[in-house]
Amino acid sequence: MKISIVIPTRERSRYLRHSVQTALEIDDDNIEIIVSDNASSDGTKELMQEVDDRRLVYVNTGARLSMRQNFERAFEASTGDYLIFFGDDDGILPKQFPYLRELLEANRPDGLSWIKATYGWPIDGYGKKTGGVRFYRSNCFGSPKPFRGADNLRKLMTAEVSNLRPVPDIYHGCLSRAYMLKTSMDGSTVFDSAIPDVNLTYRSILKDGSFVGVNHPFSINGYSPASTGGGHGAEQNNLSDTNSSKIFAKENLTDTMSDVCPHAGSVALAFFSTLETLRRNHALEKFEPDYLRWYRYVLGSTRKNPALAESLRGILWDHATATCTESALTAALEGPLQAKRSPKERLARAHGQLHSFRVSASEGTENTILTAAHTMDAILGQDFGAVLSGDMTSRLAWKAAKRRSMGFQRQL
Repeated sequence: MKISIVIPTRERSRYLRHSVQTALEIDDDNIEIIVSDNASSDGTKELMQEVDDRRLVYVNTGARLSMRQNFERAFEASTGDYLIFFGDDDGILPKQFPYLRELLEANRPDGLSWIKATYGWPIDGYGKKTGGVRFYRSNCFGSPKPFRGADNLRKLMTAEVSNLRPVPDIYHGCLSRAYMLKTSMDGSTVFDSAIPDVNLTYRSILKDGSFVGVNHPFSINGYSPASTGGGHGAEQNNLSDTNSSKIFAKENLTDTMSDVCPHAGSVALAFFSTLETLRRNHALEKFEPDYLRWYRYVLGSTRKNPALAESLRGILWDHATATCTESALTAALEGPLQAKRSPKERLARAHGQLHSFRVSASEGTENTILTAAHTMDAILGQDFGAVLSGDMTSRLAWKAAKRRSMGFQRQL
């Protein structure tokens, strides 16, 4: 079974060199590492040409494309039975990868989901909680559990997107090539809206499938000033950003496959637009969302940015007119906005913090996604294999990880 690890990139060689190295350190001959370069001009091509590893496949789009198109090109360049996508400032955990393969080979699911770790690149002036990784008791050494994509259908239709878990995913998750093609709109185009990973997640919920979820990290989501998601979040919160969300929007204009709604720098609107685009492209109109809840969710995302809120109201009015849902939008504008997290979710988040610890990811003078991967692998050790075989309980594995963490600098 070949597994493709796919890293789309654009003008981020300073991060990419470390991201790629996390995959290169995997001791597995039956993987390929696809770097799909969206016409970068920062030395990305030269950097990849320096890598002496037959498993690395470098492709260049030749001209600047949308994120969706770059994801599609990357898929076309890959040959794996299963695919994992992550960003050029993210990483994979090389010492945990054997257990990921073990789960795939034992279950042969349509996809495998896990809860990714998070790492903030320690860039001057960028955030306070950076340069370290946090370990959560509930997110480590969990036993694999089968689930259906449709298990999350009700939550998706009612805009409970922060509570969609476990959930099928291609980004910091794994899907089979066969499933991606089977559920595509034409048998060949696997990404058909502007946010490729959200597209696959929502599609897997609406079209269903057999998946396996496991509460154990196999990858790290890195966030940096260059992150597209971070740029959207900064814009909707009226904070200064690195223009990443504006670059994303500009590149989307080159794509003939457009979404139902423009995203306007709002993560919530991007989620809603992805769902509506999916329903349109795949003739899934029978799955009608609760528009009142979705409109409240989108409007609630811009409390801190009045200018953006005004723009969103115009976009939503256009959509409500087109879908004859003006009454739902009127009710959303007149009623209370939907909070980002419910009281129950906030309580669960606080409880998770109590049963967690955070350590620095520094190795000497280095602190990157690669050192973060090394740190996580050192603390997690090989105990997940013992949990999977039944030779160790997850409780004992967690205790062992906490003991190993004592050799690392703790952070708040």
